[in-house]
Amino acid sequence: MDRALLAHAEALVGRGKAVFSGDDAAVVALVQETVRSGGTGAFFLSREQARILGEQHWTPERVKASGLEPVSDEEKARIESELGLGDIGPFRFAPFTCGSGHTFSAYDFLEQGTRHHGADALKAVFELKDAAFLRVNPHFAVTCSACGVTMEGGIEYEGDTYAGCSYPDPPERPVSV
Repeated sequence: MDRALLAHAEALVGRGKAVFSGDDAAVVALVQETVRSGGTGAFFLSREQARILGEQHWTPERVKASGLEPVSDEEKARIESELGLGDIGPFRFAPFTCGSGHTFSAYDFLEQGTRHHGADALKAVFELKDAAFLRVNPHFAVTCSACGVTMEGGIEYEGDTYAGCSYPDPPERPVSV
């Protein structure tokens, strides 16, 4: 085993995280159980594992229920030029409205992500070559960029490398707090 890889794994475990390796079926089963149980987690998956999970999760019925829609070319251009994230590839997002009626879009979501994690971190996720990043049952607190209203709830999105968010059922849309 590569010593550097082992050192990274040990550092993660030392911070209270887990490192899990298994065949596709075992990894997919672990992620599915995390979704079903309501547990939270962040998974770095192979592209094949993400593809399998995506096919199982994003059924036409689920896509319709969630409101998931492809990010337009215009919005992608704005994300690239204003946020500096480069090509985000095929990416879908379920937009929603704040209590004041403003639309919270993929741009708003990624803009807040750059403020919280840095543009380099998001850029790195979109530039993954052999992996995809998937969040399971996360809780989000976001702020409407138009009026400053804070909202909490579930946000759904998915793409090739930013494999998205998964919940057992479409989550309650973020609401003002």
